[in-house]
Amino acid sequence: MTIAFLIWLEEVFARLTWNSEIEYNSALYNPDFQRVEESLGFVDTLKYYTINAIKLFFIVIVLVLIYKLIKLSFELYYSKNLRYLKVTLPRADSKLDKEQATKKDFKEKAGIMSMFYKAIHKLAEAWLKDTLLNWIFGHSKISLELVYDKWQVTFFIITYKNYVNLISQHLTSMYNNAEIIIVDPKKDYVNLKKPGYKIRAASLWKEHDDVFPIKTYKYLEDDPLNNFINVFGWLNKTDSAVYQVVIKPEWSSWNKKAKKAAALVAKWQYKKWRNNILSFLWKPFWFLFNPIIALVQWSDSMIANGNNAPWASEWDSYKIFNQAETESQKLMWEAAAQPAFETSIRILVSSPEYKDCEQWVHSIVAAASIFTDEYNNSLDNPQMLEDAFPYVFTPIRHFAFKHKLVGFLQNISIFSADEVSTMYHFPDITYNKSPLINWLEYKKLPAPHNLKTPKIKTILPEKDKFGKVKNVHRHLWGFPVYKDWVLLGWNEYRNKKTPIYFDKWDRSRHHYVIWKSGWGKSVYIGYLARQDLRNWEWLCVIDPHGDLVEDVLSFAPKERAKDTIIFDPSDDQRPMWLNMLEVLSTDSEIRKREMDRAAMDATEIFIKIFGDEIFGPRIQHYFRNWCLTLMEDEEDGGTIIDVPRLFTDEAFLKFKSSKVKNPVVKSFWEHEYANTWDREKQEMIPYFSSKFWPFVTNTTIRNIIGQPKSAFNIRDIMDNQKVLLVNLSKGKIGALNAQLLWLIFVSKINMAAMARADMDEKDRKDFYLYVDEFQNFATETFWEILSEARKYHLALIMAHQFIAQIWGNGAKKWDKPSIKDAVFGNAGTIQSFKVGADDAEYMEKEYAPVLSQQDIIGIANFTTYVKLNIDNSSSRPFDIKTIWDNNYKNEKIAWVIKEYSRRKYGRKKKYVDMEIEARLGIMPE
Repeated sequence: MTIAFLIWLEEVFARLTWNSEIEYNSALYNPDFQRVEESLGFVDTLKYYTINAIKLFFIVIVLVLIYKLIKLSFELYYSKNLRYLKVTLPRADSKLDKEQATKKDFKEKAGIMSMFYKAIHKLAEAWLKDTLLNWIFGHSKISLELVYDKWQVTFFIITYKNYVNLISQHLTSMYNNAEIIIVDPKKDYVNLKKPGYKIRAASLWKEHDDVFPIKTYKYLEDDPLNNFINVFGWLNKTDSAVYQVVIKPEWSSWNKKAKKAAALVAKWQYKKWRNNILSFLWKPFWFLFNPIIALVQWSDSMIANGNNAPWASEWDSYKIFNQAETESQKLMWEAAAQPAFETSIRILVSSPEYKDCEQWVHSIVAAASIFTDEYNNSLDNPQMLEDAFPYVFTPIRHFAFKHKLVGFLQNISIFSADEVSTMYHFPDITYNKSPLINWLEYKKLPAPHNLKTPKIKTILPEKDKFGKVKNVHRHLWGFPVYKDWVLLGWNEYRNKKTPIYFDKWDRSRHHYVIWKSGWGKSVYIGYLARQDLRNWEWLCVIDPHGDLVEDVLSFAPKERAKDTIIFDPSDDQRPMWLNMLEVLSTDSEIRKREMDRAAMDATEIFIKIFGDEIFGPRIQHYFRNWCLTLMEDEEDGGTIIDVPRLFTDEAFLKFKSSKVKNPVVKSFWEHEYANTWDREKQEMIPYFSSKFWPFVTNTTIRNIIGQPKSAFNIRDIMDNQKVLLVNLSKGKIGALNAQLLWLIFVSKINMAAMARADMDEKDRKDFYLYVDEFQNFATETFWEILSEARKYHLALIMAHQFIAQIWGNGAKKWDKPSIKDAVFGNAGTIQSFKVGADDAEYMEKEYAPVLSQQDIIGIANFTTYVKLNIDNSSSRPFDIKTIWDNNYKNEKIAWVIKEYSRRKYGRKKKYVDMEIEARLGIMPE
């Protein structure tokens, strides 16, 4: 089509050149056509050259338009490579942040952004390909956007894919704590064209010649960002708005022109001209009009009439400036010396009501008046034309906004780095206090440099889409998992995701988790237990609620069905036995130590339940001797339900005491107890028995603790790659019963771990004990586990809600060491999620000097700060985003494992009832 137009144009001009068609045709086919010019007169020659000049003029215009069309087509095609960077800064208003702050005012903050623009000015010359594309198509551009959507103001930088890393690096070097995330424009970016919504748009450009700058941040008293954000604050919650500044680096030739113009202005020899709505039509052809304008306006119009210096020619004239003019002249020179950008500014508003759109667009345009410098320049808006033809200009502006175009039926202005920084920079809480600003939810910290890298992949069989079973490398949330390692989550810092793996060896120094109730604490530790289950680790999970065990079980592989024991006391049809007074060893010396340990642990359990005031020294003394007496019976053993019978059944007491070999215990019965008066016994026995009868009279708990032989051996579980899942739901069995069983389990696990002293260290297998709500187990036994059990490869993963739970009953800081002291003194890995103010104050000391109390409180949901144990040394604190992955869940396998466990380790209730009744001396009717 273009070629046909040029041929037609050739014919038209050729015909205009000749007087008649016959003359034209004869000349056209004359073999001596080259001598035609010689035969023409002066008038005909002038006519000939004028027409050809006009023809050339139109040809150049057509070529320029073709080039513009090709350039636009390229930009539209290449817009698919645009990447949307969401930039969020931390609020940084904590006491620690204020102490570390060095900036005096917002001008220094805005100056940081100016440095950023100067750094990215050479964007177009980063690579040879980009240099060529920019030279031909003006390829290098960045869209800076202030977006109001869903009652929040968010900062975006949109650029091409190949510039993302470069821009991110420069940005994070200026703003160390900034979060830069590549977002999906369809999900996480503003949608102005919603169903039922109206759109209005406006554009801004420099009112006068581009060499005259607008007022920059250096000469403003307040942050201009507040002007725009304050207007956004008046918008409705359902409205959306965008303030867009699209920039493209300008060549250095512009600086030469600007400096020359500044010199001419100083001599009063430069005429300031005004842009208008149609400037974008003739600016691309300015080079064609320049000679003509120079001829027409060569005289006084381009030179201001002024006073000349003595003995000076007209061109050496000068102007005396006042102070304001001097400042404006200084600003002009500053702008001329800085890197410059071709810029298009657009404002778009989307609202259900058209009148609202129009009102808010005008308000945002008015906010730009803060950039006005009366002696230099200001931002202008063709309000009359855009208001008169909104159905023409709004779609054009929206199209340009969507594809991030510089220009496109809109004036292009040139701004220096300081000017762009004034119009668009990132906020600072000290100067931008609007609640609309989308601040970073929490302070982000980089992962440690010495993180270990796992090597052995977790290979598990899986079915592909065709049903074939294949061995594949297991992934969670897109991250690979490895044998002997657990994936805690990932650290995201400066747009880089780093998976955080926890080594098996480092886990042996215990793992402490604190998290407010209801925020997913149990889910998180369950997620870790799942991985251990898949990695064929030895583990025990003690759950006070029940959901944690059910969740872990639903992800158990079928290959571990025979290794898994599920202890559920609420299953009263097939109860499992658990005897806290069970002694397993047959060696006499080892039996003595086991009995002493069991009696001591049992005493601590009841002190924990009733308190040391109710379960005082005297009852502790009696109870310890009763336990030792019952355990002396190697044939029948003893249980907790046997304790009341010792002081209510004389025959039973005589039988059990006759088997006592311990001289101290025998002396207790023969001297101390025998010499106790009957009246004293009558007062003492009801008080003592009241502490045990609640467990004896409760059928559920009685059938568990009333049998002499436990259903399973915890030492066997720890040594032979087995899994123990303990479901102690308070809602099903009662809080008192649950607490008793919790404490029994902790005691027996500790005894089993200590018994590993008979094994070589290299033969001890790592055993992971997951304890949710571990404050319920806070006894001296638990203190011992924290301090000593690590040597026997028992690793704790303990979680609870707040530190006061383990401080002790009314304990003071100068009291003897508490469970809290044992936790923070021995836990190699400390991890905190959402916590309260008191806990944050304490954790601040653990995380010093990196985090403040406010940082710890303000952490985002499902995100944690952690000091990770790496090679027996705690790392600096950093943040981790946790993972929730429901893949590989199988409820059917969970049901099979549960049934297998209850049938293998449980017994039918009717048989258990018969044995318990016989043990209590109840004769059947």
